[in-house]
Amino acid sequence: MQPFMSSRTTEIDPKQKINGDLYCALMKGNTKSVADLCLKLQDHALHVITVTDDTVLHMATYAKEASLVEQLLDELPDHHLDKLTRQNGVGNTILHETATSNHTVAIARKLLKKAPGLLGMRNHNGETALFRAARYGKTDMFDFLATRVSGYDESGLQFYVQRSDKTTILHMAILSLHFDLAYQIASKYEHLIGQRDGDGMTGLQILSCNPSVFKQEPEDGFIKLAWRKKVQKQKQLHRSAVELAKFLVRKDTSWECISSGIDVMKPKIHKYGEKGGQERQEVHLYNTIPDQMESRAETPLILATKSGCVEIVE
Repeated sequence: MQPFMSSRTTEIDPKQKINGDLYCALMKGNTKSVADLCLKLQDHALHVITVTDDTVLHMATYAKEASLVEQLLDELPDHHLDKLTRQNGVGNTILHETATSNHTVAIARKLLKKAPGLLGMRNHNGETALFRAARYGKTDMFDFLATRVSGYDESGLQFYVQRSDKTTILHMAILSLHFDLAYQIASKYEHLIGQRDGDGMTGLQILSCNPSVFKQEPEDGFIKLAWRKKVQKQKQLHRSAVELAKFLVRKDTSWECISSGIDVMKPKIHKYGEKGGQERQEVHLYNTIPDQMESRAETPLILATKSGCVEIVE
C-alpha cells in the first residue's frame, strides 16, 4: 500500500525552483543558463537568490565569473539601475564583492558608471568598497577606487578609509599582512599613521606585536620545492614588513602619548583583540600579544621589545 502524500508536500514553490536552478547553474559554471534565466525574472540579475539576500550578481561575483557579471550588467534594464545598491545580509553591495579581486576593475568601473552611489555605501561593519580592497590586499582595485575619492580633503576622506570601530585601511592592511599595500597607504595618506583604532593602537603598534612576520626560515640546498616556495614567500613578507616598519618608525609619534605612571602599573588585560571582529581572529594576531599590555601606555619600542621584534627595536 502506497503511503498517502498530499499534493501540497510534493509541490515545489516556483520561486524556490528558479532559485535552485540559478544556483545550480552558477555552481556548474553554466553562464548561458544563468543569463537566460535572468531574462525571465522581473528583477533580472538583481533577483535575490539566497536566504542571506545575495542577488544573482552577488553570486556570480563570488563564483569569479567576471565575463558573466559584465554580461548581466549590460543586459540590466535602465529602470532597474536604482536596485544596484541592494545589500546582502551583511550589508555588502555588488561593489563590495567586486572589490575583493584585482581582475574585476573593469566591472567596478562599469558599476560606478551605472550607480555612482555605490562608492559611498558601507556594509554592516562600516566598510566601504575601498576598505574591502585594502582588507584583501587587492592593489589594482585599491588604486582604482582610491582615484575615485582623491578629490576629498582629509575630513571627507575619513568616511572611506575608516570603519565603524575606528580601524583604518592602514590598520587593516597590516592586520591582513599586506605590507606592500600598507606601505603604499602610509605614503599616500600620512595622516593615518598616527590614528588609533578602537583599542588605541596605531599601525606601528600593531606591527610591533607580530614578531612572526620578522622571522626568516633557514633555506637549505636540498629542501623540497614546496617548502622552498614557502621560504621565499616568508622572505618577501619579511622584507616588506621591515620596509614598512622603517617607514612607520620615522613617522609614528604614538610614543608621545602615554598614560601616567600610575596607570602603567595597574594590572590590566589589554583590550586589543576584543574588538574589530573576524579578521583579527583570522590572522591570529591577538595570540601574540602578552595578556597585560596597556595600549596607550606601551610605546611601539616597548611593544616590539616584549614581542621580540628585533628589527623594530633596532
